[in-house]
Amino acid sequence: MRRLLILLCITVSFSAHAQLSYYNSDAYWTNFCLQANCIKPALTDTCLVFVSNRHFNRDSLRFVDEFVDTTGLKYFVLQKQAEKWNVFQVPTLTDAMQLMPEKRDVVVYAEGMGKIFTANVERALLMRSQYNVNVVMFDYASINTTYRPSRNFRFARSNARLSAPQYFRLLQLIQQARQDKEDWVEHVKVSTFCHSMGNIIFMEMMKHQPYDQLNKTPFIDNVVLNAACVPSKHHKEWIERIRFANKIYINYNRSDWQLKGAHLLTLASQLGEKPKRSRAANANYINFHDQGGRQHSYFLNFPQNDYRMTQEMRDYFAQLFSGNGAVLEEEKTLAKKQPGALETVN
Repeated sequence: MRRLLILLCITVSFSAHAQLSYYNSDAYWTNFCLQANCIKPALTDTCLVFVSNRHFNRDSLRFVDEFVDTTGLKYFVLQKQAEKWNVFQVPTLTDAMQLMPEKRDVVVYAEGMGKIFTANVERALLMRSQYNVNVVMFDYASINTTYRPSRNFRFARSNARLSAPQYFRLLQLIQQARQDKEDWVEHVKVSTFCHSMGNIIFMEMMKHQPYDQLNKTPFIDNVVLNAACVPSKHHKEWIERIRFANKIYINYNRSDWQLKGAHLLTLASQLGEKPKRSRAANANYINFHDQGGRQHSYFLNFPQNDYRMTQEMRDYFAQLFSGNGAVLEEEKTLAKKQPGALETVN
């Protein structure tokens, strides 16, 4: 087991540093142009919304840094033209959403460990382009380019926990927009998607924030907890507190090699690896073992990777991100064998 742990750490370290050297280079950062004024993007533009709790330095090439700022949120609209990104800071989430060129279903996306701002942009762009949704990326500092892998693992987990109050605030803003019938959420489905360590943020919110304020009425269509890098033990307790979503999905894969590494590092089985028998009554559990292989980020097709989702997997995530109910074919078969196994209790 010790040899496997060392091998996993070395593999993750090389992979992370190779990506960071690319996404954090001066040449890559020059593709992001912070703008003084904000204009309505053209209908043909590709746009993203980022809600960030990083420190903001307008005069720096790397205008958002690698540490969390728990004093408040910053709102950005990113507009892609050719290979360049125009970045506009705006006062509120509503201001940001009103600048989106098209009205689409919305996915509030929180990533896992190892993402600087520019890497999160790539992930958000892939989700937008592959699923035809408007992406609101919750952008927090999940890696520091000067730290070693073991320290970064602790750094990312700590920052995810620290980010829970800001994520809670973001959901409050969406809840208020629903109540006020703001145009950007009218006749639109809104789902949350947390991947890997991004689930620490959600878990901490449900454990330590006044979640009852969110539970007044469902305003989120789907809560999706994907490859969750949180303990499987006792997950039922905090998930069953969620009443602000119409449906909850927990995607897991017992062959996920990154979660196996997290299991060894934390000495705890991870929710996205293998849920315990005591499961939340209000959640759907979807097993990706047969289709995900050893993959961790099995919800996107990455240009640089050989791995490709099956059409069935893509259809599944497309349904989730459009706010609809969805199961994989194998889960439908399982449901026939075990009546009620995949029912959702709202």
